[in-house]
Amino acid sequence: MQIPDNKTITRTVIRPFFICVCVFFSVFEGSLPTEITAQGRRHGSSAVSQETVSRNCYDPADPNLIRLWPSRAPGAIGDDPCRDIPYMRVFTSPSGMRRPEPVILIIPGGGYDRLTETKEQTPVAEHFVEDLHVTAIVLYYRLVQRDGIYRYPVPMWDGQRAIKLIRSRAAELGIDPKRVAVFGFSAGGHLASTLALHSATDFDLPLHDSIDTVSGRPDLLGLGYPVISMDPADVPPSGSYHNLLNGFRGAELQHLQIYLSGERNITRRTPPVFLFESMDDARISPQNSVLFIDALHRADMPVEAHLFPHGEHGDGLAEGVAGEDEWPEMFHRWLIGQNYVEQ
Repeated sequence: MQIPDNKTITRTVIRPFFICVCVFFSVFEGSLPTEITAQGRRHGSSAVSQETVSRNCYDPADPNLIRLWPSRAPGAIGDDPCRDIPYMRVFTSPSGMRRPEPVILIIPGGGYDRLTETKEQTPVAEHFVEDLHVTAIVLYYRLVQRDGIYRYPVPMWDGQRAIKLIRSRAAELGIDPKRVAVFGFSAGGHLASTLALHSATDFDLPLHDSIDTVSGRPDLLGLGYPVISMDPADVPPSGSYHNLLNGFRGAELQHLQIYLSGERNITRRTPPVFLFESMDDARISPQNSVLFIDALHRADMPVEAHLFPHGEHGDGLAEGVAGEDEWPEMFHRWLIGQNYVEQ
């Protein structure tokens, strides 16, 4: 069956195409190259150095950084600014822009044990600020360590705290607390979708303060080549799976495999979704996206999805990637249609 072009996916397209994707990628995933991650584990992708991880460090002298908790974060094992302190970096519109502005929280990927830097952080944030006229905020959540420290649910604590903190500081940041969107890439897409689907829970957060009374539900959900499923019956386990669920066994693991699979947890509270994916992604199976789109359609929930024949995993704005490089403008038009930004 021919791979669809970059037009919006509809119910009539997705159902027959779903079968084709499942068959193709059940074979393809088995031949993925091996990577050595920053912590030394092996998973499918390219090598990443420790230097890449160490650059994401909290600096209290930087006025553009916001620490998620004023003191030690729940579950933190120390105060290492490059490991133990989750924070956000704020990118604001030029002076003179109309306020309050919408805000988009960007959640970069990297397999839950590192953060992809070069294309999913600053370039995306600057594009959102300059072209969409929103405030953009990049989340630096805690990363799973070799011994399993900061595995599930720690990244979810950090992500939900970020959404709530943004809303609680709306006046200070000059943003509209009723227009808080998240956009996640790869593993960051899994985190973003999990926050959207399970916004009614606090993921058993052990420490609470006044910020926790604020809503943690994003108003819109954007996803780029996301990890969605943690169910090995649906998608072969990825590096994100092995890192996030490091050390879980038995019934607890089986529960989390379903609970953390987006395609199994659609509710009426799920926000509208924008998603783009390349169907030749050689690192994370596009089956993740197809499963999620199909589940949203079956639940009659709003989704605009663009499946491109070709793309590159981790390419952020996809500059220079023919076809896929259209997604930022498609996302802009979608935001206009959602009355999130002005035309």
